[in-house]
Amino acid sequence: MLLVYLAIGAVHAEDAAGHWEGEISLPGAALGIRVDLEQANGDWKGTIDIPAQGLRGFALGDVKAGGGHVSFTLPKVPGDPKFSGEVSANGQSIGGNFTQGGQALPFKLNRADKSAAANSGPAKGIAGKGFAGVWQATFKQGPIELRIVMNMTGDDTALTGTLTSIDQGSTEMPINKATATGKGLVMEIKSIGATYEGTMSENGAEIGGNWKQSGQTTALTFNRLAKAPDTSRAQDPKRPYPYQDEEVMFANVGAGIRLAGTFTVPKTPGRHPAVVLLTGSGPQDRNEEIMGHRPFLVLADHLTRQGFAVLRFDDRGFAKSEGDFSKATDLDFVGDALAAVAWLKTRPEVDAARIGLAGHSEGGIVAPRAAAQSKDVAFIVLMAGVGVPMDQVLIRQAADLLRTTGAGEAMIAKQNDLQRELMRLIRTNAPGRATESQVRALLHESVKNTSKEEASALGINDAMIDAQVSMVSSPWFAEILKYDPAATLAQVRCPVLAINGGKDLQVASGENLRAIEQALKNGGNSDVTVVEFPELNHLFQSSQTGAVAEYATNAETFNIKALNTISDWLRKRADLH
Repeated sequence: MLLVYLAIGAVHAEDAAGHWEGEISLPGAALGIRVDLEQANGDWKGTIDIPAQGLRGFALGDVKAGGGHVSFTLPKVPGDPKFSGEVSANGQSIGGNFTQGGQALPFKLNRADKSAAANSGPAKGIAGKGFAGVWQATFKQGPIELRIVMNMTGDDTALTGTLTSIDQGSTEMPINKATATGKGLVMEIKSIGATYEGTMSENGAEIGGNWKQSGQTTALTFNRLAKAPDTSRAQDPKRPYPYQDEEVMFANVGAGIRLAGTFTVPKTPGRHPAVVLLTGSGPQDRNEEIMGHRPFLVLADHLTRQGFAVLRFDDRGFAKSEGDFSKATDLDFVGDALAAVAWLKTRPEVDAARIGLAGHSEGGIVAPRAAAQSKDVAFIVLMAGVGVPMDQVLIRQAADLLRTTGAGEAMIAKQNDLQRELMRLIRTNAPGRATESQVRALLHESVKNTSKEEASALGINDAMIDAQVSMVSSPWFAEILKYDPAATLAQVRCPVLAINGGKDLQVASGENLRAIEQALKNGGNSDVTVVEFPELNHLFQSSQTGAVAEYATNAETFNIKALNTISDWLRKRADLH
C-alpha cells in the first residue's frame, strides 16, 4: 500500500491535473503506479492505481495543489507513505522521492493518455427490463478487485442463473435461489455460502445491493451488459485446431475415483510421445485457469503442435473430476499423476515408452515424486518446481511478496516470525480442532494492533483468517511441510528439465534451481538441464515486479521463449526430428 505525496516544481497548479503513469524503484524491482488528478470548484481530488497490488481507483485524501506543489495521501493506509518531487520544465513528467515506513525510494511519473485497466468492469450498465440477461459487478476484496459475471435466465416469476468470478476461473456457480419482487432481487449461492439482496434502478441498467459471505457484508453493484464479456486471452488457441482433441475420463483405481480431462494428439500417423500436465496448488481445472489466463491450454496446444500427445485434467474433486480435494495430500496427487500415465499407456496413439510429466509449481513437487516411484515416467519438466524445504519456500515467498507492496524490513521480519510459529504449530500437532484453535489465536494476535481501517485496506477480515486457518490446518499442509525435495530428487533417474522465472516471487528461482540441480546430480542423474528466465514471473509471463496481482493485468499468458525451451528439450529427449 502507498500513501502518496507529490511536490511539483515551479509550474502552474493546473499542470498537475491529468493522468500520470510511472513507477517506484523498489529494491530489485519497479512498482508501477497510475495517478489521476483533477480540480473542480477550486478543490483537488484524485485516485491511484497500483496494478501489481490489484489496487484500482483508490481515492486520494487531502489533495492540494498550489505554488507549483502538489500533495495527497492514501487515507488509513499503514506506514504513512509519501511522495515528493517536481514537474519537468515541459510539464510531461514528475520525478522525486517516495518515503514509507522510514524507507526512501525514487519514483517517476510521465503524463499519459488514460486507457481502461485490463480487468476493469463497465462504468455503467445499459437500460433494460427484467432481471434476465448478463450482468457484471466488481467485487472488492481488500485491495484486490475481482470481476463477477451473472447470467440470469427466465422471467421474473421463475429465475435461474449462474455466477462466474472471471478473474479466478471460468467455473460457473449455480444460483440456487433467485426471487424477484418488483425491483427487488434476493439470491442464494450455496456452494460458497453467499447471499445477495439488491434493487434494480428505474431504467433497469443496474442492480445495487449487498453481498453477504462469511459474516462480511460488501456493497456490490451489477451493471447490465449487452452480451457476455470476452474473457479469451491473446494466446488462447482458436478452433479449428490442427490436431485431435477429446474429452476423456480415466480411473485412479486405488482411490476409487475418475478424473476428467482433455486429450490432444497430432493427426500424423503412428505412436506419439506424450506429456501429462500437473497443476499447481489449490483446486485447479485442466487449463490451470488463474486470473483469466489458461496457461495449460496454451502449453498443451503448443506441445501438440510440436508432435506430442498431451493429457491435462481437472484436479480431483474439482470441475468434472471425482473425489474430495479438501482431504487430499500430495501423495494422492502422485497417485492421480500415475493413473494418468497408466491410462496413456492404453491409448494406441501413444508410445508407452515415451510418456513424461510436466508439473507447474506444486505440480513440480508431484512430478519427481511420481518419477521416483515409477519407471513408466520417461522424463519430467519442472516449471517453478521446488528444491528446498517448504518452510524455506513459504518464508521467502511471504517476504518477497511483501516487498512489492513497499513494506519495510521490520514488517517483513514480523511476518517471518509469524510464519515460523505457524509452521512450528503444524509440525508439533496433528491436524484437528486443537491446531485450528491455536492457529486462529496466533493470526488474531498478529493483527490485534491493526485498526479496522488498516485491516480493511490490507484485506484482513474474518473470512481471510478463516481461509488461512483452513489451509494451514489441513492434512495437505501438514504433509507437504514434511516433504524433503532433495531426498526425492536424488531418486529420480529419468531426464529432467527445470525452469523458473527470475521474477518469480512464489518460488524463488535461484535457490530452488540450484537445489534441484544439486540433488539430481547427487543422486547420479546425468541428464539435467536448468534454465532461468530473468524477466519472467511464476506463471512464465514477462513481468514488471512478479507480484501476484500483476498476473491478471498481464496480456501475456505464457512467454514464447519458455514454451520453445520446453518443447525443444522434449523433442530431443523424445527423439523427434
